[in-house]
Amino acid sequence: MDKETWLLWMLADSQLPTGGFVASAGLEAAVQGGLVRENASEDENDSFMRFIHDSTNNQAQFALPFCSQVHDTVLANLAPLDTDTDKDSDKDDQVVERAIEEIRRTDAYHHSMLASNKVAMRASIAQGGGLLSLFNRGYAHAGFMEDRHGRVCVKIAKRLQRLSRLGEMRGHWATMFGFVCVALGISCAHMQQLFLFQFVRQIFSAAIRLNLVGPLRAQMLACDTQKLVNALLERHSHRRVVFETSEDLFGETAVYTEPVLELFQGMHDRLYSRIFNS
Repeated sequence: MDKETWLLWMLADSQLPTGGFVASAGLEAAVQGGLVRENASEDENDSFMRFIHDSTNNQAQFALPFCSQVHDTVLANLAPLDTDTDKDSDKDDQVVERAIEEIRRTDAYHHSMLASNKVAMRASIAQGGGLLSLFNRGYAHAGFMEDRHGRVCVKIAKRLQRLSRLGEMRGHWATMFGFVCVALGISCAHMQQLFLFQFVRQIFSAAIRLNLVGPLRAQMLACDTQKLVNALLERHSHRRVVFETSEDLFGETAVYTEPVLELFQGMHDRLYSRIFNS
């Protein structure tokens, strides 16, 4: 088993300490608001499956482009190190500065697009901070991070965490996920697959705890969801963030596709009783 496969298994672990288990991606509010019916029927077109489809479609077109954008920009900044034989520390510092600037720009744009949904914003920042902390306190000390590529990525991660603690950047889940994956040497294609897999698994986990579906049916539905995720990746894996809307001639930038789900998720804090933070 190669290193990338091993790390993918680690990141796919449901016990990954990033705080994702306290988020329902708006499912709890959708259930209490009547958008998703309790005791969902066996019909494949029931309200719960529509929620899965719409939420995952939105994730693929809204959050995934930010994740891919950070992966691409950091990888592009790290590429010159592979051919540089001088091992000049000044060049390393320049790479760090350029990468941080690109990450902060993408993260700030992501934050602005989440401004209307305080619940989603809070969950994204909390999970992104948890993932960055996990990298700095865990993965950064692994033996394979001792090469030049790894040392530069550790410098970037420490700077990002410091900026986040100072309030100079937010560190959203999608942007931090893209950075951590490229730092660990995970390809963009595998990162995109993992990103959507974790999102879908989060919803099924929340559905079980909400007693919306049983664990056995959740496993069956999760298997069938693979076709949905694969189709979404085929259609939207090329999407990246276009910062100037005038340059987005074909509508290929990050877009929010489900305003109704956003409204339901935004009312989560107003629920009388709740077991999730978002």
